[in-house]
Amino acid sequence: MNHGTSLSNKDQILVLGAGPAGIGAGIALGDRAVVLDACPDLGGLCRTIVLDGAVFDWGGHSFHTPHAAIRDLVYGSLEMYEQTRDARCYVQGEMIPYPFQKNFQRMSNSAIRSECASGLRQGNEGKGAANLEEYLRTRFGPGIARHFLLPYNRKLWGPDLEHLAVDWVEERVAGPKDDEDKLAGCSGKRSPLQSDSRVAYPARGGFGEIMRALAQRLPHLYLGQEVVHIDSLRQKLATVCGDVFHWKRIISTLPIPQLLRTMDDVPPRINEAAMQLKGLPLALVLVVIGHPVDTPIQRVYSSGPEIPAHKIVINHNSSPDLRSLPHHGILAEVSLASDQADGDLQRQVIQGLQLLGLIRSADEVRTTRVLRVPAAYPVPTASRQAAVRQLKTWLAHRGIVSVGRFGEWAYINSDEALNRGLDVGRAISQCDDDVSRLARAS
Repeated sequence: MNHGTSLSNKDQILVLGAGPAGIGAGIALGDRAVVLDACPDLGGLCRTIVLDGAVFDWGGHSFHTPHAAIRDLVYGSLEMYEQTRDARCYVQGEMIPYPFQKNFQRMSNSAIRSECASGLRQGNEGKGAANLEEYLRTRFGPGIARHFLLPYNRKLWGPDLEHLAVDWVEERVAGPKDDEDKLAGCSGKRSPLQSDSRVAYPARGGFGEIMRALAQRLPHLYLGQEVVHIDSLRQKLATVCGDVFHWKRIISTLPIPQLLRTMDDVPPRINEAAMQLKGLPLALVLVVIGHPVDTPIQRVYSSGPEIPAHKIVINHNSSPDLRSLPHHGILAEVSLASDQADGDLQRQVIQGLQLLGLIRSADEVRTTRVLRVPAAYPVPTASRQAAVRQLKTWLAHRGIVSVGRFGEWAYINSDEALNRGLDVGRAISQCDDDVSRLARAS
């Protein structure tokens, strides 16, 4: 594209963001869509980075979906490798299978086992819980809540769990019995991952290869095109490169507050609604070791303060291709770490990896890097749903549809974002086709 040009196709549909939702919308719309992304690489938070020969993703990713059509789309776009998930919980110096609420009997401390079992018998289904704190206590009982679920979630979301809603827990937090989660998985909704869940990953390269393969279906994809101004009255959009796009509709996967900052006609009540949306900042600590890992574990979830990360991702156990590389990468997700210097984080994470037994000595470490993600997860506050409804309605009146993890402020995985993007693209395409048929008939 020649920068500084004006693209005058007023019937085109602009898709903002080339992450899963944007790629899905672009695939559904085909030649009618122009997909723009501010980054020089596509994939959003599903991108892959190679550091000193080791392969990392922007966060811990694996592919699993309740949507058969999404599975067919991904598996039809590239070769995938499937295996049983191997995840562990690190609790008070012990490593047991994930999730804790189904495996606490593996703990060597008999007092912990007894407290968890007794509390579980008192627990209920968590129906009517007003917030996440109440849900975890009433659903699983005081023992399981105290020994793992409460400290883990406080480590992830922050100390106040009473401001978090519970509308997302059914798809994220495993129940204490296997049959409950199996029944949930039959509904077509995402069911919580278990220690024996089947997960997939690209047979070669990182998770971002899925996005690259799907993006081959996009005829009009432009990277490095950060949106700086949207004029909804004249239906014009300008990018940092000086290009101006005319549009009939916009499908935005940008974080809603970021989208609003590009617009001039935003009333105070809409800005106030956007201010209610909170994003969770993460520090991703990338650690490269000079040899293959000597464990089959793929994930470790840690609830205690002795390890700064709430989640450790041993990414090279995602496929035989990654296992075959001479240097392996271990990623640590550290929540709410904005006040910690990179060097301190790196040292603490390396000490934590030694404590977990994932490395024997700091001498094994070749390279480290810290990536800062200002908003990695949309925080599921109780007020967000009403705010999002108000914001999406206001945008829709201006020809803009907002979709995706941060376009809807929904705690969803990449498969669900891809599915929602496809649905929005199909709905818009169908609507336009219906209008065209009516015009021809008249």
